[in-house]
Amino acid sequence: MQLVRLPNVFTVLADVGAAFLLVGGGPLPVARFALVLAAGVALYWAGMILNDVFDLEKDKAERKTRPIASGAISIDAAKSAGWGFLILGVLLAAASGYVPSADHATTWLPAAISLALAGLIVAYDGPLKPTPIAPAAMGGCRVLSFLLGASPLLAMDEGLPVVPRYVLAIAMGFGVYVMGITTVARDEAIGGHRINLRTGFVVMMIGGLMLALAPGFSTAETRVGWAIPSTGQFGMLIGLIFLPIALRGLRAQLHPEPAVIGNLIRISILTIIPLSAAFAFLGAGPAWGVAVFALVVPALMLATRLRVT
Repeated sequence: MQLVRLPNVFTVLADVGAAFLLVGGGPLPVARFALVLAAGVALYWAGMILNDVFDLEKDKAERKTRPIASGAISIDAAKSAGWGFLILGVLLAAASGYVPSADHATTWLPAAISLALAGLIVAYDGPLKPTPIAPAAMGGCRVLSFLLGASPLLAMDEGLPVVPRYVLAIAMGFGVYVMGITTVARDEAIGGHRINLRTGFVVMMIGGLMLALAPGFSTAETRVGWAIPSTGQFGMLIGLIFLPIALRGLRAQLHPEPAVIGNLIRISILTIIPLSAAFAFLGAGPAWGVAVFALVVPALMLATRLRVT
């Protein structure tokens, strides 16, 4: 459970599920919904496991209590699980696009997005992590995660997928937000580097603004079935969700200790769930918004026992 950062998996269920619910107005076809959720989880777990596989020597020096570094899980078992989940995620995603549906054509898009996501996961965990573009790579993973959730339902035009602008805008908003979190987290273990803290915090807030404005890129036809207005009320909802993050971020600027930064990162990651719930609410109504938001409960309970970073 610690190796895969189990509390975080609910953020993946949330954003992948929210993307599907937003585009489809509900969880139909159920088989596509279930397969793409499972694919998102498998790819996320692969990324978490391979992260520690690649970081083994560093963890032995700085974080000896981590599962592989401590010897609780063997490196061979971790490699098998990590690469196995990566392959499984791609296969599940590909299958989600070919489940028969009366209302949706078969599509190769989930397979393509999952392959791109798998490649970016390995690139981040391996060669990119020590570089300045690592936060952008992590943000890119979250962009692809959201697009993966929407992909089984997106229309095809002459064999090519049609990605609505608002879907792409939401995915980019989540990506920028996660890029900011990753920038803040770069020095978590030793205390915050002020430039990273300030830059990351600003980027997180920009991501929040992008999420608030993203539904405005939809067409009037798309907005007919939405539960609340995409401007004004929805922007206020996103702002209220972001308020605790803003307050914790300001505190971290004043007190850049590992514990304070760790709290900011933990809450920022788990806030992906209520943010996703807002989009599920927007597209599929209050019942599904509450269902996605309810993922906060197991995530917070597990986060008291397990590290999320």
